Amino acid sequence: MFGGFDTFRKRITLLSGGLLLSLSFVLITSFYQLTSTRLSNASGESLVNLSQSISNMLSANLMEREREVLLLSTRSSLYENQDLSALQYAIDQIKSSYKDYAWIGFADVEGAVLASSNGVLKGADVSQRPWFIHGRSGPFVGDVHKALLLESLLPKPKDGAPIRFVDFAAPVIGQNGELKGVVATHADWAWVREVLLSSLTDVSKRKGIDIFIIDNEHSVLYPDNHFPNNIEVPKVLPKDGQFKSLLWQDDKEYLTSLVSVRSPESTNLGWQIVVRQPLSIAMSAVKEVHKLLLFFGVFATLLCMLLAYKFASTLSRPLERLALTAKSIQQGNRKATFQDDSQLSEVLSLSRSLQEMMSSLLEREQSLMQMNVTLETKVRTRTAELEASNRSLEAIARQDPLTHSYNRLALDEALLDEYRLAQESNHPLAVIMVDADHFKRVNDNYGHTVGDIVLQKMAKLLAVQVGVKGMVARFGGEEFTVLLPNTSALEAQSVADTLREELEKEEMIDDLYVTASFGVAMYEIGDCHYEQVLKRADAALYKAKEQGRNRVVVSD
Repeated sequence: MFGGFDTFRKRITLLSGGLLLSLSFVLITSFYQLTSTRLSNASGESLVNLSQSISNMLSANLMEREREVLLLSTRSSLYENQDLSALQYAIDQIKSSYKDYAWIGFADVEGAVLASSNGVLKGADVSQRPWFIHGRSGPFVGDVHKALLLESLLPKPKDGAPIRFVDFAAPVIGQNGELKGVVATHADWAWVREVLLSSLTDVSKRKGIDIFIIDNEHSVLYPDNHFPNNIEVPKVLPKDGQFKSLLWQDDKEYLTSLVSVRSPESTNLGWQIVVRQPLSIAMSAVKEVHKLLLFFGVFATLLCMLLAYKFASTLSRPLERLALTAKSIQQGNRKATFQDDSQLSEVLSLSRSLQEMMSSLLEREQSLMQMNVTLETKVRTRTAELEASNRSLEAIARQDPLTHSYNRLALDEALLDEYRLAQESNHPLAVIMVDADHFKRVNDNYGHTVGDIVLQKMAKLLAVQVGVKGMVARFGGEEFTVLLPNTSALEAQSVADTLREELEKEEMIDDLYVTASFGVAMYEIGDCHYEQVLKRADAALYKAKEQGRNRVVVSD
């Protein structure tokens, strides 16, 4: 049929097919490039948002664990008695309150373990362990490492993963200022797996999303190096908070995002969250549309070429006019029509076929434009849903689940902002630490359910009394923090006195009243970190407890 090009029919057939194929190629290519770019950006931004959410949760958890060790190290009264029974009790209580603590212990200045959870490693020499060496001089958060001394004493994980810890340590300073030893905790690396698994929903798993935690050397910390084929992270990764398409070890392209984990200030861990999704899955919707358009384009081209071949005329003049019309259309003249005054039925038929072909192309163009608008709407809807989900996660991450007041993460963010504002404007800034007196008796005598009610009523009373003047956050356990921006020391003491009096009068349940001790501290010009205000308030709080509780003490 197409053995040569010596006839007008064959030449017109090729011309018609080339015209339609060119127009289809331009339209399909433009549509594919536009939609693929927009969908790639939307998918990449969703991966960055997922990475940021995981980073925020890990940062908050690390800082909470460091805070617990610091609080334990500052309770000097636990280390004064020679038998250390009070310290042993406190250690056991802390371990029972957080299931991922594999070990908690206290070692003297020589490195001998004097007290530990469940008596594990008691009497052992830990003087050569990094947490003890670094913990002697200040707070320390260690990088992930395998269990050494404890490996034979702990049960093996069911999934076969190696036992690994993250160490948290702090020095214990006696009342005379001398180092008494180091208190430390070993947090099981399993808590990181739980954080990541809670972030990776069933929808994310179906979309092929994988999450990794890497260190400064790009070594994979999670998932525990037992991921299939011992996967390696590419040497060149996106910048912090960005994404790009990368070729991974399995020679497949993945849309990859990276976000750094904010470490506690005592140690720079250098962890980074890497989230990837196969590019084939991220771009699957566009590729399906692209294949469908190519199929219809090829089908329409072949059909029109067949019609042109069957109905072409052998006369040159009408064919030339038709060729000129086709060329005009190819150059962008959409108003041109395939009409001819020839009396030959073949020429008239070809004219009508080409005109119908042009109308079909215009309709297809309109259809493609409508499909583009529809896809853009879907992309915007998906982006809005992802943004709403991220906002919801961010709000949950900053709220205490029991009292519905702000948590430590929200407090740190607000305190850092107010600290910077106080530095710039020299406005006063006050912090009040509140701790319920004898709260353990409430739990022992009335049960933990009543204890939870007491904490909820305390949080509500503090929030109502403080109002818009400041912020109330649960610091941990039965301890709350009140942040009072632009408030003088006298005003802060007055607020603390009012809170103490109102709390003393508040009936928690039938005939149950509780009191609290208050520590007040002010921002000072010489403060080099916002936590110094917290530490002074905390110290004033302990003075209030030592002086008999149910009182307000203002830091010197």
